[in-house]
Amino acid sequence: MKKVILVLFIALSTGLNSQSIEIPANVQLNSKEDYKKQEALVLKAIDWIQNTSLDKNIEKRKDVNAFLMKWMMGSPSVSIELIGGVVPLDCKECLMSFLAGWTKYSLENDYSKNKIEGALSGTNRMIDFYQKNEKFLEKSTDIKKLIKKKKKKKLRKYIESKF
Repeated sequence: MKKVILVLFIALSTGLNSQSIEIPANVQLNSKEDYKKQEALVLKAIDWIQNTSLDKNIEKRKDVNAFLMKWMMGSPSVSIELIGGVVPLDCKECLMSFLAGWTKYSLENDYSKNKIEGALSGTNRMIDFYQKNEKFLEKSTDIKKLIKKKKKKKLRKYIESKF
């Protein structure tokens, strides 16, 4: 019985920790080394925005998004391409999820420059984010089309056709 309680406590503690994030106010992003030092925080921030509902921690989301945008725009190691017909520019939260998904793929795959895999990762994250938060977002026919392509296992081919 004690083991069950201990396992439950650890699982709950881990879950709670993964939902908390603090972006230091004095983050420096001036050199390649500065960007490298922040990669662990970037990955944690990406998971946080993906897993935190849009109706929770609204002010913190603004701070996390601002940090991620600053990091992604200046990163010397990660390059992201916005693809017409894939990225809905009318949904800023969905766009952030796409950018975050591509960034996470690149960081977790030795700074991969593979555009197809980056775009696929970004699109899949964006779709998941949209589906989890649909009640807080305006309806997006573009994302609905991507969801249909994913269900029919045609998403990769569609993204490949955009390059």
